[in-house]
Amino acid sequence: MRILFLGGTRFIGHHAAARAVAAGHDVWVAHRGNHPCEVAGVVRMRVDRTLPSDVSDAVEAARPDAVVDTRAMTAEDAEACLEGLASARFAGTVVVLSSQDVYAQFGALNGLPCPHLEDVVTEDSPLTVPVPFRGIAAHDGGDDYDKKDVEAAFLAAAPERTVVLRLPAVTGPRDPARRFGAFVDALRSGRPVPRRGGTFRWTHADVRDVAHAVVHGIELGAPGIFNVGEADTPTMAARVERLAAHLGVPLVWEDVEEVPPELGLLGPMPNDFVASSDRLRATGWAEVTTAEQRLDGILAP
Repeated sequence: MRILFLGGTRFIGHHAAARAVAAGHDVWVAHRGNHPCEVAGVVRMRVDRTLPSDVSDAVEAARPDAVVDTRAMTAEDAEACLEGLASARFAGTVVVLSSQDVYAQFGALNGLPCPHLEDVVTEDSPLTVPVPFRGIAAHDGGDDYDKKDVEAAFLAAAPERTVVLRLPAVTGPRDPARRFGAFVDALRSGRPVPRRGGTFRWTHADVRDVAHAVVHGIELGAPGIFNVGEADTPTMAARVERLAAHLGVPLVWEDVEEVPPELGLLGPMPNDFVASSDRLRATGWAEVTTAEQRLDGILAP
């Protein structure tokens, strides 16, 4: 298959494009040029994805069977992409990378309303309020960031050929956020690690498993909304204990009244956020990494 990635130069898109190449697909990467595309074996194009004409030109040049939108953050982003796809008369599969921050239970972590808390969140769970980060925290997607709007636009335009992947917290090689970096630094310091409970549970996934989900979604060709995530979600304290064992360093916990901000996930949280990936697993998807590889990925640059 020929696959066009909109984005694909930094983290999730990079790994997904590399996975698609490894699977034998003909891969094109259309990106802004802010970061170099370092995936071997792809055709590279410079586009401004906010311009429908650029999206259309990329589709007409690549003539893909599938398009993966890695960077639609707002309704405006989605509409620009959809206008470009329509102009190019694209009729293939569209894979949209969304986020599990669409759920009301995720919003509850930021003090937003949630009708009820669930032990496990599914694709049918309640969704959070519009623009859920506005006025609460800065987001890379800007004040209008809302993956619910992105999903709604794509699903309205092409429900029969759109695959929405709701991603969890993603770790692994090339992670620009260095998501577990503060925990690794604390362990390597040799000092006691402060916690207050450490019982918070939050679903994660390794970026290589997410990349596999993207390619699997394309190859599957079945539309729908799917959560991606680990099969079992441990507590944050358990994650740190596993990291310590993997690093081969002793771990001494220090129970404190107030956890430093950088280690805040080891403190009390309003609720857990555990998401089920059963729907995706029922299609045949499963992790391609081992537990050891996932720990190595956390430590990788």
